[in-house]
Amino acid sequence: MRHLTVVVALLLSSATVLAQSSVMIDELTTNEVQAAIDGGKTTAIYYVGGTHENGPAVPLGKHNLLAAHLSRRVAETLGDALAYPPNPYAPAGNAIERTGQMAFAGTISISSETLAAVSREVAISALAVGFTHVVMLGDHGATQGVIREVSEALDAEWRAKGGRVFFIPVYQEGEDRMREILAARDVPRDRTTPIDDASEMMALDRGNRWVRPDELAPDIAAVASANLGQQFIDGKIEVAVARIRELVQ
Repeated sequence: MRHLTVVVALLLSSATVLAQSSVMIDELTTNEVQAAIDGGKTTAIYYVGGTHENGPAVPLGKHNLLAAHLSRRVAETLGDALAYPPNPYAPAGNAIERTGQMAFAGTISISSETLAAVSREVAISALAVGFTHVVMLGDHGATQGVIREVSEALDAEWRAKGGRVFFIPVYQEGEDRMREILAARDVPRDRTTPIDDASEMMALDRGNRWVRPDELAPDIAAVASANLGQQFIDGKIEVAVARIRELVQ
C-alpha cells in the first residue's frame, strides 16, 4: 500500500511538472500562470491568425495552425514568456456583400474595429494580471495595421503604469525572407504565396492532413516541400525572437 501511495505521488508530481513546463496559458491552471509570472515569465504573446479560404489545397485554418505553433515556439525560445491562445478571427471581406475572401465557403470575417477591440481587451487583461510586456503578432496580412495601431495606443497609455505593448512585424519580415528564398529558385513572385502556404502546412504535418496534394497546381507541387516550409517557419521565429528581445530589455 505504501509503495502504491509513493507511485501515485510520483505520477501526480510528474504531471504537475509537465503541465508547468507548458508555455501556453490555456494549458495551465491559474495558479501555474501566477507562479510563472512570479518566476519571471512577464512577457505575454498575443498572436492573431485568421479563418479564410487559402485555395483548394490548404485548409481555412492555415493561419491559426501556424499562429499556435509560432506562439509556442517563440515563447519557448524566449524563456521568459507565456502565450495566449491565438485569435482565430480577422478581417477577410464584407460578410453581407461577400467581398474579398467572404466570397468563399467557410471564411469568417470580422471588422477591423472588432479585431481592434478584442486585441485591446486581451492586452489589457494580460497587463492587469501582472504581465509587464505584451507583444502582438499576426499571421494574416489584413491584421497588421490594426494590431500595430492598438499596440501603439496601449503602449502610450500603459507606459507610465509600468506596462509596455509592442507590435512585432514578423509577418512582413517573414514574408520578405520567404520571397528571397523563392526568388533564388527563380520562382515568379505571383506564385510565392501558394508555395509558402503549402510548404508551411507540409512542415507542420508531414502526414499531409492539412494539404491536399492532388489539388496543388503542377508548378506549386514541383517546388513546395516540408523542408522549405520549415525554413519559412524558422525564419519567422528568428525574426520574432530577435525583435522581442530587442524591445523587451
